[in-house]
Amino acid sequence: MKNLIFILALFLHLPLVAQQIQGVLVDANTNQPLAAANLWLKGTQRGAATNAQGNFTINAPAAQGTYTLLVSMLGYREMEQEIQLLGNDLKLDTLRLSAEPTLIASNLVITANRSLNQAFATTEAVSVLKASEIIHNGARSTPEALMGLTGVFVQKTNHGGGSPFVRGLTGNQTLLLMDGLRMNNSIYRFGPNQYFNTIDVFSLQQIEVVRGAGSVLYGSDAMGGAIQVFTPTPQFASEGWQFGGRLLGRYLDRDMEQTVHAELNAANETIAFRAGASVRNFGDHYAGKGLGKEGPSSYRERAADAKAVFKLNRHAQFTLAYNGVFQTEVERYDQYVTGFALSQFEPQTRQMAYGRLAWEGQSPWLQNITLTGSWQFAEEGRIFQRNNNVTRSNELDEIRTFGYVLEWHAQPLSFWKITSGVEAYLDKVSSGGSNLNTETGAVTARRGLYPAGTNATNTAVFTAHQLSHQRWTLNLGLRYNQVRLEIQDATFGDTEITPDALVAHALLRYQVGEHHAISGGTYSGFRAPNINDMTSFGRFDFGIEVPSYDLSPERTTTYELNYKYSSEKLQANVSGFYTALSDLVTRVRGTFEGLPTYEGSDVYKKENAAESFIRGTELDVAWALSAQFNLQGSLTYTFGQNTTGNEPMRRIPPLNGRIALQYQPVKQWFNRVEFLYASKQDRLAGGDKSDPRIPKGGTPGWEVLNLRSAYQFKQVELQAGLNNLFNEAYRTHGSGIDGVGRSVWIGLDWKF
Repeated sequence: MKNLIFILALFLHLPLVAQQIQGVLVDANTNQPLAAANLWLKGTQRGAATNAQGNFTINAPAAQGTYTLLVSMLGYREMEQEIQLLGNDLKLDTLRLSAEPTLIASNLVITANRSLNQAFATTEAVSVLKASEIIHNGARSTPEALMGLTGVFVQKTNHGGGSPFVRGLTGNQTLLLMDGLRMNNSIYRFGPNQYFNTIDVFSLQQIEVVRGAGSVLYGSDAMGGAIQVFTPTPQFASEGWQFGGRLLGRYLDRDMEQTVHAELNAANETIAFRAGASVRNFGDHYAGKGLGKEGPSSYRERAADAKAVFKLNRHAQFTLAYNGVFQTEVERYDQYVTGFALSQFEPQTRQMAYGRLAWEGQSPWLQNITLTGSWQFAEEGRIFQRNNNVTRSNELDEIRTFGYVLEWHAQPLSFWKITSGVEAYLDKVSSGGSNLNTETGAVTARRGLYPAGTNATNTAVFTAHQLSHQRWTLNLGLRYNQVRLEIQDATFGDTEITPDALVAHALLRYQVGEHHAISGGTYSGFRAPNINDMTSFGRFDFGIEVPSYDLSPERTTTYELNYKYSSEKLQANVSGFYTALSDLVTRVRGTFEGLPTYEGSDVYKKENAAESFIRGTELDVAWALSAQFNLQGSLTYTFGQNTTGNEPMRRIPPLNGRIALQYQPVKQWFNRVEFLYASKQDRLAGGDKSDPRIPKGGTPGWEVLNLRSAYQFKQVELQAGLNNLFNEAYRTHGSGIDGVGRSVWIGLDWKF
């Protein structure tokens, strides 16, 4: 704490010489302020988003001269304006964007390089989803928002779950981030899980998916890639106090969804604040023709988030943020159909809070530095009871995570950019359980899924360098990561291990012309064994797992080639990749107390027992056909082979894609026809064949047609959608519940 206070004091006493760029952005036709537009000083890491009143403030770079300000917003013609920075604050005349609903706006991303950049200018393969698209699509949950996104396939074990696959990998082999902080902790489970559903879909500003890359900049688990969600950051007002808010309601027929969401915004020149809350109830799920109600599958969800930004002086600001989701009685429909009388996650919660000090430097060697301290708390309770069994089991896992991240950006030369940092995360795990005899009422304490009092420490140092010359850009990066696991287990014995990894990337980009770019290279990745891998003792989908204390990190090496095209009327991206995976942790048959079964289920343990490879191709296109029509399409092909077992890898998604035609005759009226599809997946591993969630012979292919519409009445937008027009009966590969049948949703979104 003393060190943190010292650093804060040091920042506050640095010379107050930073200049600022301020302005307001409005619609060129209506003069109404435009909120959530992106502004970026090209060639720098400086940018901002407009607030509800259209105001923005950008901390300008130290070097004086001419800069280009890029302004972009979905549904508007992109604008570039040259500005002169002369060492003083700059207040721009009102900026005006012209509405052209079908034009393709530039995507600004952070995740690819840990700094603001155009997606077209990055060497990595990136997918982006904006808040407006999420809302207009009627996404019920954060995982379901990703359905159809290039390179992502969403599996749902239960209705309250949703596990995104990126390049054939999911669970603890894909990294989840929020506002630059790791969400993955040391009890994230192997294979599909429900953790991405513990993010309130209404608390999001943007979702970014970096496919394949991520280990150098973000660490363990980013083998398939990194998925980062960004929560809205309130913007300062130009003068005086300004207030705003939002009230949203949504209903999906047969009570499958009932949602109320509220927001409040307040800001002046030095303080900006935003808070939101959601109350959501999800009824039993109804699938397509011949399937009908699949229940019990209901659950309840409450969520809250808040963020306050304080301008400490002209070059430093401090952010306090909180984000939490609380789910109760999350029914496991997939377990009910396989012999359980009761199976729930109860409760399922996730909370995150952080404080972030950001300082904009005036030296090329210290352009920007951020120091973040974070706290996270998650709990997962499980209640289950088999049919014709008097024992009802209760398990509860809790994990507290404390994180510290120091990040530094520099540009010592015009062609050389540096991003470096130090990270440390500490997990404290507690776990317990009990058995209730429902006939006698007797309660017996039992070991939890993990031993009580287990700790994990994850520390790392990383550096990434971008070198540019004319049309060429070279990205080089290196990370050293060490994980320390301290396990105290009265049942299986104590142990302590310190797996580590050194990973790197090297990617080269060549911009062929104004609109074309080719990039490619190689990068390595890893996943350190975690507490879930080593100490789990309990039930999973088709057996009982016992601890394994001799695991080492999983590793990947990827080779990738990308082509990108970008203009205001057409954007296209094609990616091809090959990933070699080694030392993969997999479940193999084991014993407990010398027996191959326990409590009627087969016993499994984990080993570094497999080598595999994954190759694939990804394509996405967005094309402005005319002033009213816009066509979007994506296609993802993934092939995975377990070379050790000479069989397909488990749960590899089938060929899948999306085609969407958008019609927008005027800016305020949005219409979309969406076609989602997947081919049959009959390349099955042995584990797939024994998985009750996968039909015998493989998962059938499917096609689903959805309709979406929205109309803006000044401050109120009416939204509606029709899911699965032809009532197709379908299931995404590996899921434990089927896709939603024909259903109608309506929403009302009032912004004031």
